[in-house]
Order: sequence, then structure tokens, then C-alpha cells
Amino acid sequence: MSIVNLKMRMQEKINQMSEPNHIQNKFVKPQRLLKTLSAIEKKIDDYENAQPLDEKIFKTINRLKKYGFRDLTKRDLKNLAWALGKKLPSDNEKMLFSQLGKEIINYFDQADFELLRFVYFPLLYTYFSFEKNEIEKTPTSWIQLRNILSQNKSKIFNSVPKPKKWMNTLIDHSEILSDQPAKKFVRDFLQDNHQNKISPELESLRISASSWFWDDLIRSSIKSIKDMKEDEYFKIIPRFLELIEKNKIYTTDILVALLERYANSSDRAKVHEELKNIALNQWGNPQYESSAGWNNVNTDTKKMVIQWFVRADLEAFFRLFSRTADVDRFNYWIKFIDKISVSQIFLGPAATKSTQAEHRKFREINRGRLKRLSGSTQTNNAFMLKIENIYVFDFSDIGNACYILNKIPYNQARAEVHIDTLKPWEHILKLSHTSGWQRKFDEKLAELGIFANRNINSRYGR
Repeated sequence: MSIVNLKMRMQEKINQMSEPNHIQNKFVKPQRLLKTLSAIEKKIDDYENAQPLDEKIFKTINRLKKYGFRDLTKRDLKNLAWALGKKLPSDNEKMLFSQLGKEIINYFDQADFELLRFVYFPLLYTYFSFEKNEIEKTPTSWIQLRNILSQNKSKIFNSVPKPKKWMNTLIDHSEILSDQPAKKFVRDFLQDNHQNKISPELESLRISASSWFWDDLIRSSIKSIKDMKEDEYFKIIPRFLELIEKNKIYTTDILVALLERYANSSDRAKVHEELKNIALNQWGNPQYESSAGWNNVNTDTKKMVIQWFVRADLEAFFRLFSRTADVDRFNYWIKFIDKISVSQIFLGPAATKSTQAEHRKFREINRGRLKRLSGSTQTNNAFMLKIENIYVFDFSDIGNACYILNKIPYNQARAEVHIDTLKPWEHILKLSHTSGWQRKFDEKLAELGIFANRNINSRYGR
């Protein structure tokens, strides 16, 4: 090996040994010392940006009113930055939205960078301190404050040898000072039930729990539902149901977004029990015109949920409560599901009094929707289906005929109905479940203009 080559190899090794990463690998970091230094830095930062007492802030405001800006110290001006998020005892609105507040924000807008650097964090804190209702109309003074912060964040970051955490956050997430501040936080927010992923980054900004920002984050998350891919959407439903539990004020917005997206999915025919039950508790039964809450969703989405109730009712009727039921009847009536607008279950004594957990759960979930059937056997139950303009009444016990009427024969306000009421003399059709009954039913219903949807997979698992 030549001397030249040897020299080159040695220089390469020296360079490698001199790299910061290599040095850090050779020497163990003083973790305890670094942790102590970090704690000290935080205390210093907290001290520098400690919010003054309201009494001091109000004194500064009085001095401003009396003498103007000329005689104010830097500390006074910092107090004014904090004051913009305060409400004077004599005022109905916070300082930023008052005439004096507009004068203060204009003063800061024209201030030199040295002063702006001194008051920047109080202005930042003030920006996030407002609640949603206070900025709903996006007041110009609030927009002006955001522009001051956005236009100077890079200068603030570059003006110090070691930027503070909140400075890093503003640079790493520059959109936080835009008109879509929460957009890039949505994914982390939805994927983490405890908000652990977003908290460390936002903690340094000291955003208050009542800030408009959190409302914007939740609403941005709700808006994202519409454009989610199907697999992502189904995975995220539990997260939104949890948000409904924790934030009741967003229930309607979340419910609308989830249901509208579900209606456009390939699984729309599959009943989502939790969504169905929350919607029932929130807006009432979609099968009743009096349930005005269902006007929040479009007609097709409402139709989907109605079909959920019909399918759930029929499955409960034939599988859950009626051990003696004729399963072929389920397979027959489910073919009309896209034409059914109302379903009603009448439970006999055995089903009404059953203590089985699944029976109790169904009765609890559907409280107010179920009626009691009297005058028949212990095991007999009944159901009503409104298929287009006719009402079909059928029964679970084999040996009962099916009755078709042009109106509801019972008092809908009553919780208990006698079986004879569901089998009136004035009926359009009385059809028996004898051999080949399905074909006979098809023919008779066709005479009434009722046809089944042949594309629906009606087979019911035995």
C-alpha cells in the first residue's frame, strides 16, 4: 500500500471518529444531567412567560387610557399582550374585540421586532385562549393577531441559539397558525384514544381546555369521515362513538357523518347495532314521521337505517324469541326489505317475561318500540310490516294465517294488543302457510302491485 493511499485511509478513519454520531456512541449521554437541565429550562421558560395577576394587567390598561403608549415600559406592553384575552369588569366582551383592543393589536402590528419578540408568547397564548363562540364570526382583530404570529414565527425561531419547545412546535406545524390549524393533527387524534400523541407537541403552547382549537380539531376529524377509505372508516367508528360519550355536544354532527358515510359503503345492508341504537336514542324511531331528528340525514340514509330496524326486528322475531318459528317466513319477508317503511313487533307472554340476558337486552334497547300480544299462546309472537301501502301481519307459531290490511287495526298508543285485533274480519287478504305458500303469496301480492326484490340474498342461517 502506497504512502498516499495509507494517508487517505487514515484521514477517512479520523473523519469517521470525528463525526458527532460516532462520538455520542463512544460516550454515554449524561441522562440525569440532561433531564435536570431540561427541567431547569422549563422553569425558566415558565417564569419568563408567567401570566401576571389581573390586578397588574388592569393597572396597565388604566395607565394606557390615561397616558397612551408613549410612557409604557416593556413590562407594561407585555401586560397588554396578556390583556387582549381578558375581559374588563366593566365590559361585555374581551379586550381584543373592543376599540381599545384594536388599538393595542394595531400597535403590535407596527412594532419593531425586538418588542415583538418580547410579547410574542403572551400574544400566542391569547390567540388560543378564546372559546369557539367568541370567534365564530372570525373577527378581524383575531385574524390580525394570527397574521402577526404567523408572519414572525420564523424570525422568532431564528433569533435564539436554542429555540424553545413552543418555537419548535410552531415551525414543525406551521399550519397551526393558518385557517386550517388542526388538519394535520386529525390522524393522530383519531388513532389515539387518550390524545397522547398530540399532547406533547401541543403542550408547550399551553392551549386551554376550553380553546376553540379543540373544537376545530374535533370538527376537522368529523369532516374527514366523508373522504375516508372504507376500511379506514370502519376501523375508526369506535373512536367516534367514544367521542360521542365524552363530548355530547358533537353527537348530532358525528352521527350524521357516520351514517352518511355508512350509507355509501358496501356494507350498508349490514346492521351496525351501536350506530342504530345511538340514532334511536338521539332522534327516535326513523319509521315514524314525527321523529324530526331524521331530517338531519338525507332520505337514502334514513331508508338504510329503517332497513336496519326491519332486519333486526325480523331476526329477533325469528331467531331470538321464536324457537318454534318457521324460518322460511324470514327468508320470504326479508326480500321486501327495500320496500318496508315500518315494522312492529308484538311479544307474547313468554318473550315479554323472559329473563334470558339477550332477551332483556333486546327489550331494553327497543324500549318504547315493542308491544305486548295477548289472547294467544305463551310462545306466539307477531309482527307487522308496512310494505308500500299495505300492512302485513304474520305470527311466529306455525298454524297461524297471514293477514294483509290497508290500515293499522289497533290503537298505536296502547302498549298491549289482543291477537283478535290483528286478525280482523275486514282484511284485504288472508293467506295460509300451506304447501307452496311462497308462490301463492307472490301471486296475491303481485295483484296488489307488491313485488319482491329478487336481488336480495334472503337466505337465513338455520
